[in-house]
Amino acid sequence: MRLRLRTPLARKNLTHDVRRLVTALCGIAFAVVLMFMETGFENALFDSTIQIIKKLDGQVVIASKAEYYLLAGETFPRERVYQARSCPDVAGVYPLYMDIFSAMWKPPDAKAYPIRVLAFEPGDPVFSIPEVNARAAVLRQPETAMIDAKSKSKFAIPGSPAELLRQRGAELCGRSIRLVGSFELGTDFANDGNVLLSAANFARYFPYRVPGGDPLGRVDLAVVHVRPGADPEAVAEWLRRHLPDDVNVFTRQGFIDNEIGFWSESTPIGYVFMMGTMVGFVVGVIICYQVIYSGISDYMSEFATLKAMGYPNRYFVGLVLQQSLYLSVLSFLPGLAVSLLLYHMLAHWTGLLMILNFRRAILVFGLTALMCVVSGCLAIRKVLAADPAELF
Repeated sequence: MRLRLRTPLARKNLTHDVRRLVTALCGIAFAVVLMFMETGFENALFDSTIQIIKKLDGQVVIASKAEYYLLAGETFPRERVYQARSCPDVAGVYPLYMDIFSAMWKPPDAKAYPIRVLAFEPGDPVFSIPEVNARAAVLRQPETAMIDAKSKSKFAIPGSPAELLRQRGAELCGRSIRLVGSFELGTDFANDGNVLLSAANFARYFPYRVPGGDPLGRVDLAVVHVRPGADPEAVAEWLRRHLPDDVNVFTRQGFIDNEIGFWSESTPIGYVFMMGTMVGFVVGVIICYQVIYSGISDYMSEFATLKAMGYPNRYFVGLVLQQSLYLSVLSFLPGLAVSLLLYHMLAHWTGLLMILNFRRAILVFGLTALMCVVSGCLAIRKVLAADPAELF
């Protein structure tokens, strides 16, 4: 160990040729960026999809039994809302209506595009979105709506609040509509924009929702508020026992977990992103192996000399593993910087939640370190095969 402290051979082997080191770091950093992008897209899918659930202002959520994921668009009878209010620990139950499949938003003098419509009774504590709650009274006016400011640019959302309020000529499902404000929710892989209506306006624009019946007679989700001090899980269990079996009852976190579980386990999307991450890992292993192996090959005679001097194999194992860890750290940092820039650009262009938090950064750093250590273990055989007799 004293020899290693006096002569940092691993570091000097890497830094003596700066051009080769920079080339090696660029190659490994490319693999780091690839892993960051794959995990980023996967998490963008999850984070963007559950964003609407996180914005619900309630601790328990009621959904249709047939709704195996949020985009299924399954509904349940509004009577379940009234029945759920009979729970002793429930402070309130409020319906949320959605249209995912048939709504078309037409900006002034432009073509129409599909959009997700959300609706609730203004004044009900359904969303924890300050802008929505502040404009609840205005939303009660006929033919009015609020639009998601994070919707795609194709919806031609005015840039300033004053321009938005002055805009005329927009249409929803072929009928005129007037914007009275905006809010921030965000897009996902299936929805490019969101618009918010009152329940009464929702019934006007989607009268066919329940053929021959009340358009508000079927509910997409019900947001449950529990009384202060009550346990949301206990309330959810009470509702599961007492409500008919045509609905599922979740805590809000349970609903989030159910949504993520569907996308990650029941669809190929989760596996596609996982395979993309593994491809980045394998690419990094190959690049790092080539870097370490070529460095070892250039100094085979020197390694043989050290062996002849009595250095044991464990010294060379430690030497190569040190080089591997140096490469992992030095390549991770530029890869992280480039990935942060790409995340910011993609979030701006697509509206998706490209979030690079500490936990995800640690995951990719762990993969990078493992990638380089695996490469070192593969290349170390070259060092162990060094023969002092080759000197003569």
